[in-house]
Amino acid sequence: MNKNDIINNVAKFTLRKNDAKKFVETVFDTIKDALISGEKVTIQNFGVFIPKFHKSKKMYEPKKNKYLLIEPRKRIKFIPSKKFLQLLNLKIKSK
Repeated sequence: MNKNDIINNVAKFTLRKNDAKKFVETVFDTIKDALISGEKVTIQNFGVFIPKFHKSKKMYEPKKNKYLLIEPRKRIKFIPSKKFLQLLNLKIKSK
């Protein structure tokens, strides 16, 4: 499933596809902006997106026989909710 599939599914409940597209893009932009600013995003019955900050660190590379500096970076961790996991397990078991 991609973004267009989500827009088409939302468009079934609205009168126009443009309205659905604006809605979906606004939701994704809001989540993206919150994560960029370092906020945790919780979506009830779905899960939590948590930004993780990793410091820079030295790492030894044996092939070149020297230390490299790994740049600091930001990762996004997703933790699914218990209800979402239960729903996934039910769907997997029923197949």
